[in-house]
Amino acid sequence: MSIHPDASSPVPHDRDRRTALAVLALVALLRFVHLLYALQSPLTFQIGPDEDYYRRFGLDVAFGSGGMTPEFGFMDPLYGYLLGLSFKLAGGVFPIYLLQVATDVGTAFALILIAREFGRPKIGLVAAAIYAALGPAMAFTMMLLKTTLVTAWLAWWVWFALRVSRTSRLLPWLGFGLYCGIGVALRANLLLMAVLALAILPALRWRDLPHARLACACALFLFGLSLPLAALTARNVAATGRWSFVPTNGGVVLHQLYNPENPLSRSGFPSFVRYRHPSEVQRAYAAEAQRRTGHPLDAGQVERYWRSRATSYILAHKWQSVRNGLRKLGEFSAYTEVPNNRTYRDEQRFSPLLKALPQPFGWLFALGVPGLLLLVRQQARGWLVLAPVSMGLFTIAVFFAEDRFRSNIVAPFVLGTAFWAAWLYEWMRARRWSAVSLGFAASLLLGAVSIWQAARIAPVATNWLRIANGYVLLGDRANALRALDEAERSQPGAADPHELRGLIALQGGDYAVARRELESGLRLRRDRHEVWHNYSLVLEHDGETEAALAAEARAEALLPLPDYRLRMGDLLAKLGRTQEAAELYRQVEQDPRAHIPPANLATHAAARLRKLGME
Repeated sequence: MSIHPDASSPVPHDRDRRTALAVLALVALLRFVHLLYALQSPLTFQIGPDEDYYRRFGLDVAFGSGGMTPEFGFMDPLYGYLLGLSFKLAGGVFPIYLLQVATDVGTAFALILIAREFGRPKIGLVAAAIYAALGPAMAFTMMLLKTTLVTAWLAWWVWFALRVSRTSRLLPWLGFGLYCGIGVALRANLLLMAVLALAILPALRWRDLPHARLACACALFLFGLSLPLAALTARNVAATGRWSFVPTNGGVVLHQLYNPENPLSRSGFPSFVRYRHPSEVQRAYAAEAQRRTGHPLDAGQVERYWRSRATSYILAHKWQSVRNGLRKLGEFSAYTEVPNNRTYRDEQRFSPLLKALPQPFGWLFALGVPGLLLLVRQQARGWLVLAPVSMGLFTIAVFFAEDRFRSNIVAPFVLGTAFWAAWLYEWMRARRWSAVSLGFAASLLLGAVSIWQAARIAPVATNWLRIANGYVLLGDRANALRALDEAERSQPGAADPHELRGLIALQGGDYAVARRELESGLRLRRDRHEVWHNYSLVLEHDGETEAALAAEARAEALLPLPDYRLRMGDLLAKLGRTQEAAELYRQVEQDPRAHIPPANLATHAAARLRKLGME
């Protein structure tokens, strides 16, 4: 039953190969079934704020500046470049969904290979079969988020580290360092995995590898790590002027969680942030930092300003911050969902496959924790499996326990669950009833902790407004209006239903209803640029061109998009103010965002200039 320290990857039998292929085929099949449901879901069309940021990033990579503007230095770049490749080659995001399905199948394959590294190939098959049925893993494959890729990267990190831990060759250390550096481009906090690699691998090889050779191996690892970090630094210098290999969102995200308006360190934003979209969060934080300091700041200076504010708050509230970190670690263990950009409960509403599957984290926690601890006790190399968990727990304690962060480290828990189930079975066969009793008691206790923590988390409400928006984008007005009725019942007096009803009426040509609903929305909230834009369209239809121009100018002041400037130019031209119109058209022509298909606003601006005779 024990795992021997010198166990190497056994050559799988033909039957094991066939079983592995069958399990991987099941992983792929279930994800493709969910993909078919997701392609008909309104949630796939009404994407979340982070998803829209990466969509915009990808479009800019494919058709604009190549992702080299300060806006796209705000978040980790690798996923944006993958989306850009998808837009460039296929004109859309569908290849990314296929890539994420294939990547998730690869995660299951990594679990099989990791178990073989420990000499227990059948446990790897069990782990892959468990992973096949994880609903959240399926759901994330159909989101424009890097969660699926990070989860796979961590699983393959474990396999790569296990291979390096038993080889005498130096070249794999170089490749592993390169791999760790690429991970930082995917998500900056994965730099912690490079630190853990440098801590664990030398400790495992200290006795059997000559110290000079071990030092050379570590130097090669650091050299491989430095290559992607140097490339990231060069990109950030070109895009933001900041000498750093991490994006400029670090201080902002830290301040979101550590500021006087957020004493419980929950996911949210201070009062000066109006929108959850990363680009607009970045813009709001920059404007507020400049207001407080009284002078212009570049992206790097904005990041440093908010990092210092957050650090000062943490130091002034040390024990409060510690208590919040411990609470977030408790939330990590809860079986229930801890929602983020997209909620699993909403995804289940539109996927019968997900609806049939339970929320898995509670039982993975109850079974995976004792399995991982026993693995570490029996085999020193088990620390490499535990490394992603320690990285994830640190990230959650500092930031938050949202499902996308829990999902990143689900693979080790799946592996621990498979090992634990195997050990319980072997103890029962050997009639070691005391070990079996202790094992079941440990899992029941951890399960009770998970249930207790879940009871402390507020239930996840259905986001009817997002569903309604998705139906609008699908052209399904009837279901959109039904979802809006639900939204108004759950959020009476909110501005959003009025705004969306106004948009639906505008699209249907019912301008009287559109005007009434949009004005109701603006009475409740006057800081939403898209509502001012839609209201401008209604005013122009009603012959109030001057008022339409003022409304469009209000939208542009809230968010300076080339779309709004082009329309302001059209309204100015309609009013006979051709010089002002021409100036706005020139601004649109020079805006890198205006060259992105399918709108190609720069082309439209040039055509309008020619019409005015002012090329």
